[in-house]
Amino acid sequence: MSRKRLGVLALLIAAPLLIGASLLAFRGDDPVSDDGPPPPPGRTSLTGTVTGTVTTPAGEPVRQASVQVTPLDEPAPAIPEIGVLTGDAGRYEWRLPPGRYEIVVSTGEQHSAPQTATVTTDQVTRLDFTLP
Repeated sequence: MSRKRLGVLALLIAAPLLIGASLLAFRGDDPVSDDGPPPPPGRTSLTGTVTGTVTTPAGEPVRQASVQVTPLDEPAPAIPEIGVLTGDAGRYEWRLPPGRYEIVVSTGEQHSAPQTATVTTDQVTRLDFTLP
C-alpha cells in the first residue's frame, strides 16, 4: 500500500476520534435542558425555574421519573424540552418561560395527581410530588 493511501486511511480513522474528543472536551455532552450560559450582568433571563423532589409515600426518592408540563396560558409559551427526568435523589429542575403550567410526574406504572405551578422570570418555584 502506498504512503499516500496509508495517510488517507489514517486520516479517515483519526478524524471521527478527534471530533468525538473535541465534543467531550467542549462539553458537548451537556443535558438538553441546559439553556446555555446565564445572561450578561444587567440583563435578566427569560426563564424561571421549577424544581422539586419526587418521593414514595415512605419518603424514598423516585429515580428516573418523567416530569411533564402542559402550559395553561394562551398563547402557550414555547417549552424548550418535552420533559425532564429525576436524578438519583429524586430531584428535578426545569427552566421554563414565565407562565402557568400543569405538571405531572410518572414512572410508567405510577402517575401523580397534576399540580399547578406559576413560573416567574428569574424566580424558583418549588413543587414536590409523592407517587402512590
